[in-house]
Amino acid sequence: MKRKPLHNQLFAFLAMVIGLVYLGGGLFLVASSATFGMLPSGLLRYFFGAMLILYGGYRFYRGYKHYQSDYE
Repeated sequence: MKRKPLHNQLFAFLAMVIGLVYLGGGLFLVASSATFGMLPSGLLRYFFGAMLILYGGYRFYRGYKHYQSDYE
């Protein structure tokens, strides 16, 4: 079992980190009441937060699968 090149491992790791960042941003939009005057408000805020959570989950999953394939 030979490991793949470092840039493939780095891609997988960064994809997982970015996925967690999107998840965190989505959770922040849904759970926080602070808008700072520049974040969306009302129903648009929750919709955008939910989309960030879904995309972050997908991004993390794709990075994790890529990471797993590096060690097969």
